[in-house]
Amino acid sequence: MNRTTIIGIVLGAIGLGLLVLLFAMRGRDTDKKYYWGEDYNPVSDQPYGTSVMTELLDDYFPNHDLTIVSTDINAALQDTKPGHRTYLYIGDYPYYTDSTFALIKDFVSRGNDAFLALNSIPENLSNDILLKGQLSTYSYDTIYYTDSYGDSTYTLQENYADDPSVLSEFQYSKVAMNFFNNDFRVGDGFQFTFLIESKPANYSWNYFYPEYLKRMPAYTKIGSIYSRNFTNYIQVPYGDGFFYIHVNPIVFTNLFQIEENKLDYTSKLFSYLKPGDILWDIATPPQYKPEEQEGPLKYILSQRSLRWAWYVLLVGLGIFLIFKSKRVQQPITVLEPNENKSLDFIQTIGRMYFLKRNNHQLVQQKMKLFLNFINERYRIPTQNVDDEFIEKVHLKSEVTADAIQTIFKYYNEIITHHTVSDKDLLKLHQLMDEFYKQCK
Repeated sequence: MNRTTIIGIVLGAIGLGLLVLLFAMRGRDTDKKYYWGEDYNPVSDQPYGTSVMTELLDDYFPNHDLTIVSTDINAALQDTKPGHRTYLYIGDYPYYTDSTFALIKDFVSRGNDAFLALNSIPENLSNDILLKGQLSTYSYDTIYYTDSYGDSTYTLQENYADDPSVLSEFQYSKVAMNFFNNDFRVGDGFQFTFLIESKPANYSWNYFYPEYLKRMPAYTKIGSIYSRNFTNYIQVPYGDGFFYIHVNPIVFTNLFQIEENKLDYTSKLFSYLKPGDILWDIATPPQYKPEEQEGPLKYILSQRSLRWAWYVLLVGLGIFLIFKSKRVQQPITVLEPNENKSLDFIQTIGRMYFLKRNNHQLVQQKMKLFLNFINERYRIPTQNVDDEFIEKVHLKSEVTADAIQTIFKYYNEIITHHTVSDKDLLKLHQLMDEFYKQCK
């Protein structure tokens, strides 16, 4: 048996093994399209990521910047450029060192704001800001919430006259949130249902422990959960600025922000903030959780794409070890081109709006894709769509100016409507599709 035959047998065996592994894993992954863990990642399009919130905040304050800080939040906080700014944290628990928290306090005292959406209150935030330096008798950091909406001892001792059956009506998977301001309140509240694999599941909805609020010398109640008796969003003055604290960060994730009713709730939450630049802190390390450290490959193996990348890496390493000794020429590194992920994001958001039958938003996304296509292919700036712009596109694409003019004229016509019909959406799609087919 010659050398070529042996190599062929080895490669065939490896290919067959990989094929068997593919079919074995395929059946197990069909129901795991999404990752249902809470990661609060600003670029994650999973149910409990916050990529939609990133898109919303980017446009929330016109003429102001959204900066996602992933490396050194201290440097960003020390920047004393003029204008009002807001420090933003959305996550489970921020582990603030003394030096970082001192900078946050100084940042707020200068007249800026801090918006914190978190599941647990750090001890330095509790002692220095909420209790104003009072000696706390609590022996743990998180002194505002319970494991499952109120412990039995507390609720049995209290009997609210305006809502005596507060616990009898509570559902662990579904809860309503509202505002104390009557201008913002809605009749039945804003309904939130926690889902795992698209099915309702139990979840611990946080609120400020009433006895703890009595210890706080200065604060304003803004939002409630379940009833007026339970507060989950407050404003705390500090120096010339304010701390805004919301204790249910999950409401800011993608699963809820693609719903119009939840967008209304979020908009009202952020309406308390002054216009200005936003510093979104993802550099602060989260609280260490031993239960999440079960193994170095836990996260990789929990994600389908990363898991398959790991398997391919192992197979590739095996092939490399087999043939490395036979290579004479050094491998030439192939530089992969930079990928523009903005199109993928817009397409994902477009699919979300299509599933929600939101044709008005879908039309806007299609125009963003169209303008991005022109900018990427012909290097024509798309800030101003005027006669000069249309003439440039006409000359470079070799599509008639009338056809290009028709696309923008029809878009401007239907975008002013309160609702966009399927017929209007289809016609715009056909006009753009004709352009794509004819352009050079």
